[in-house]
Amino acid sequence: MTNRLETFTIAGLTHFVLVRGKADGPVLLLVQAGPGFPMIHEADALQRALGLEAEFRVAYWDQRGTGRSVDPATSPLTIAHLTTDLGALVEALTARLQVPAVSVMGFSLGGTLAILATELTRRISRVVAVGPDIDLAGSEAFAWAFAQEQAVRRGHRRALAQLLAIGPPPHDTTERFMTRVRWVTEFGGIHVGRTFTQLAGTLAMRLLTSPHYSLPQAFVALRAMQRTQARVLLGLSDLAMPGRITVPLTVIQGRLDVAAPPAFAQRWVDSLEAPRGKSLVWLDRCAHTPHYEDPPAFRAAVAPALASVAQSLPAAQRMTSGKFEATSSTEADRPRTSNTSASGSA
Repeated sequence: MTNRLETFTIAGLTHFVLVRGKADGPVLLLVQAGPGFPMIHEADALQRALGLEAEFRVAYWDQRGTGRSVDPATSPLTIAHLTTDLGALVEALTARLQVPAVSVMGFSLGGTLAILATELTRRISRVVAVGPDIDLAGSEAFAWAFAQEQAVRRGHRRALAQLLAIGPPPHDTTERFMTRVRWVTEFGGIHVGRTFTQLAGTLAMRLLTSPHYSLPQAFVALRAMQRTQARVLLGLSDLAMPGRITVPLTVIQGRLDVAAPPAFAQRWVDSLEAPRGKSLVWLDRCAHTPHYEDPPAFRAAVAPALASVAQSLPAAQRMTSGKFEATSSTEADRPRTSNTSASGSA
């Protein structure tokens, strides 16, 4: 097993990546949700929930301005900035670990970035996107309406007053954004059965107790969340989802997700051209964090994609003239869960 903290310089900034797991396993890069959340502090929790390190070298990346990857800048962070960072990290990670390509699993905005990064590098062999952001403006409107409806139905006057006070989207300041997120979370739209205070407390505790952050570093990371969140919120307007993807894609979608509405995922996947295969897997009892809400169901949903990587990666990829090339997988991407929309290779 391997367990080491790597650093990479991207666009003049130091990015920290924790690499743990099977020493000779295929590499799986995890890209965090956002805006502003680190990833390394979740390594133990994710391993307990999903057990990925038994088969993979899992790379937990603190993105620019999060966790250990400190960025003092205050200028807007656009989707293009974040996607470019991811593409550059994939190139650097494959070189450092001496592999032809990596698979990428992204959560929420991280899933969106993983999809977009396939247009920048040929060293991504497969993408698993969990509740990806597809239509940010539509998602904001959906979430605001949901929270208001729930506040009225539950007779929650404080929630309704705060939601009306921030007004309709865009919620492009930290205060307005977090007001909406707080009430969407309280009403079950992010993690079924967990409140905003519970989730925030869990995040803080994982940071403060992580062996990969000193106590001062953990406090820096906590303060950086709001600053980086504000920067990203100012730069989200440039999101445009592609109409074609050239690597196998699995989208894991909670039916109860309010942050990334299921209808948007269905519509985009249906229209997506994916010659190497695409699948949309539904988890009926989950919202926006199915990997924590129902780990067994999540593992079952993602198992076919990850099994395909573990079994076929060495034979399916090769280095040619310094560039990654991938042959088509012979195994169809058909997750073993109900209510699955899938297409095999064209």
